Amino acid sequence: MNSGRTNTLTDFEEREKKIKDFEEDFKQKEKQLKELTQKLKGFEEKSSQDEVVTSQIEQYEQKIKELDEMTSRLRNALGNLQEENIKLEDELNSIKSEHGDISELKSKLKVLDETVITQQKEIVEKDKILKGRATEEGGGLPEGTLQKIIVGKVETIKEFNRLLEDVKFRLFLIIPTVEDLDQLNLPKDSKVDTRVATAFDLSNAAHKGLISTYPHIEFRSYSKKDRWGIERDAEEICLVAESENKDYIGISSSDSKICELFLKLLTEAWLTATKITL
Repeated sequence: MNSGRTNTLTDFEEREKKIKDFEEDFKQKEKQLKELTQKLKGFEEKSSQDEVVTSQIEQYEQKIKELDEMTSRLRNALGNLQEENIKLEDELNSIKSEHGDISELKSKLKVLDETVITQQKEIVEKDKILKGRATEEGGGLPEGTLQKIIVGKVETIKEFNRLLEDVKFRLFLIIPTVEDLDQLNLPKDSKVDTRVATAFDLSNAAHKGLISTYPHIEFRSYSKKDRWGIERDAEEICLVAESENKDYIGISSSDSKICELFLKLLTEAWLTATKITL
């Protein structure tokens, strides 16, 4: 399959080069055609009795005719190449759709991971500063502070269940293990579009039973056990990192920019997860 993909990509690149060469040649011929047409107009304005001019005009007309024929052939050749190019693009898209460009997704996921970690650190620091100022001023946090820091597994589960209680039409979950799901109140309403990615073991009867219990939920198997993520109704999102030492730190927010950033990370995780077939 890798050899087939390599050949397809090579053919695609060669045809792309041919198309560019044809287009460049086509532009040159059109330029020459315009130049000859301008010269022809100039000659026609001179005396029609001048045999030399007449001869040159005939020569230019012949060249114009030849260029027209060549241009027509180029158009046809370009059209054929474009049709073949479209077929190759469809084939490439089919390959990508079937197998997925895993390396690209992993690369994007790595970048997003680094971005999220940086964003989390910045937000934590800003949150500390805001809380410090609020304490000094004797009031609460300023209006518009739309995030809170989540620390520890107990607080993580509590925050996730809070969001689960408020879900109306869409839910997106990334959870380390199936056992962790047992502590969450998954929606039983089939009207809620629910997607869940977690580490499934289909040889485990309990794991298979979970899928049967929630037939309306789309499950995928996600082997990484380093994060908890939930997105509710495109309104709130919570992302918590779980370290190897079982330390939990994250952010829950309804801020649109944070939601947009974290959702990209959840989506990338979902795309790299494996579809489950019983």
